[in-house]
Amino acid sequence: MAKMLDYVISPLPIRIEEAKADPSLLRIKGLTVTHFGYLPGRTVKVLGMNDKHWAFTYIVRGTGYYQAGNGPVQKLEAGSLFWEWPKSTFRYGPEDGGDWDEYYIHFHGSRVQEWIANNILQPNNVYRIGVDNKWIRKIETIGDYLESGVPESADRAALLLESLIYDFNAANEGLRAASRDRKPEFVRRVLHDISENLYKEWNEEQVLMRHHLSRSTLRRIVQQNTGYSLNEYVNRLKIAEAKKLLRLTQLQIKEIAQMLGYEDHTYFSRLFKKYAEMSANGYRNEE
Repeated sequence: MAKMLDYVISPLPIRIEEAKADPSLLRIKGLTVTHFGYLPGRTVKVLGMNDKHWAFTYIVRGTGYYQAGNGPVQKLEAGSLFWEWPKSTFRYGPEDGGDWDEYYIHFHGSRVQEWIANNILQPNNVYRIGVDNKWIRKIETIGDYLESGVPESADRAALLLESLIYDFNAANEGLRAASRDRKPEFVRRVLHDISENLYKEWNEEQVLMRHHLSRSTLRRIVQQNTGYSLNEYVNRLKIAEAKKLLRLTQLQIKEIAQMLGYEDHTYFSRLFKKYAEMSANGYRNEE
């Protein structure tokens, strides 16, 4: 993994990879990845025409702006992703005096038009999808494939890019959708995160940090998709888990309360009675 210094771009070492494989040896003809870049500490701004390729840029730290043609200037922050396409003018970069960390991929091929036709790629929109290490790993793997220069690896880069574009679109739709019947991917991830952390004291701040959400946004997501306030939703999940433990184990009620993050077992007992409409002892005896 070669890195280099280019002080025009950033004061930090950057990584740029270019496709090396002979195009005639590629088996995936409809999509080719041509460039990968990781630019931590980027300070340089862009103003110019893109006449060659499609590209996305994924901001993982910092803030800035983006404008396509004569469109509106859109603010960028960590977790924002924007697009570039051929024969269009773009203006973007970090705020004056600031910097950001970015990943970018350049690509071309007939497959792109299929994505657009099926709304898998929506180039006019800045995607605000949060910072996800899973996506970062995929992007870095694409860079590794290009670096190898092996045709099979270049094909793998194209296939991995398509998977990544699909992930980006699912996450973007998830943030924008409000449908209850078809919970979007991002909402599923947030609710799954909450449900996977029942065996500890509830910590709202950790959820906010993991998903790069504001407190009001997290509470709105839960309210709109469950019908409950955030705290009530968490408590209902914990009480549902407590019911399982009462049925399937011989643990004392105090032990169950502590396992689920309730140090005050009296408070736990009140919550259990509120949501189960009977005491924990009564529930166990009834079962």
